[in-house]
Amino acid sequence: MISHIQSEKIDILMIVKEILKKIYILFLGQHPHNTFLSFNYHNISHINKYIKREIKNIAGSKKYILADIGSGKSPYYQILSEISSKYVAVDMKDNLPENETRSIEQVYGVAEEIPLENSTIDIVLCNQVLEHVNDPIKSVDEIYRILKPGGKFIGSLPHVSPVHLEPYDFRRYTDLGLKKLLDSAGYTDIKIEGSGGVHSAAALMITMDWMLNPRKEGIPQSFSPIKAFLLSPIVGFINLSSSLLDFLIKDKGRTPANLCWTATKPFHISQINN
Repeated sequence: MISHIQSEKIDILMIVKEILKKIYILFLGQHPHNTFLSFNYHNISHINKYIKREIKNIAGSKKYILADIGSGKSPYYQILSEISSKYVAVDMKDNLPENETRSIEQVYGVAEEIPLENSTIDIVLCNQVLEHVNDPIKSVDEIYRILKPGGKFIGSLPHVSPVHLEPYDFRRYTDLGLKKLLDSAGYTDIKIEGSGGVHSAAALMITMDWMLNPRKEGIPQSFSPIKAFLLSPIVGFINLSSSLLDFLIKDKGRTPANLCWTATKPFHISQINN
């Protein structure tokens, strides 16, 4: 049995851990609300701003059925729930949270075979997923299939990034390659936006690499929260300096760290006539 003194020590340890966690979140934020002291600030802040802007453009008096493909823990639910009448998270079982308390319908599946009916979804979010799927062509085709005519496909992926989530990190896209992928699947009104210039991309590459463990076969990716906290002042300086350099030297549009996009499944002529 655990003695009274041991029990008190465990309680104190838990309190200390909780205090340290709150200090960590205060400084670095909590995904997807990362502060400029976080290594992935440039990417996450870009994705946040982009999704909020696109949702504002889409939003009207109606609510939408939304599918989050490759959702993981659905970090953007808070933003998207404002306009959704139904929020469907699609991912492999191990990637979805147990005992989900939010109004999210969990569906087990992968992007290449989405277990949803044809033309039933108003908006699809596919955030940082296409670089990890086995077949990106089939994935964007599947998303096209489940979207209603006129439905919106919103997503993001890295243009430059250290290798991560191995062994499932397969590719990087340019904006030209991404447009070709979406074009070939039949999407229209394709808009692609880069996250910034070469300096913020370099900042992400350097600081993200600092936080990742060395690559060794059979050892999965891991981040060091202790290192992230201790190096946060240096990371913050790099992030702010890179933003300033991007502003002063101007973005040439050649080296964004991240790409966000919006594309539309078009109405068919027969449906327009009807």
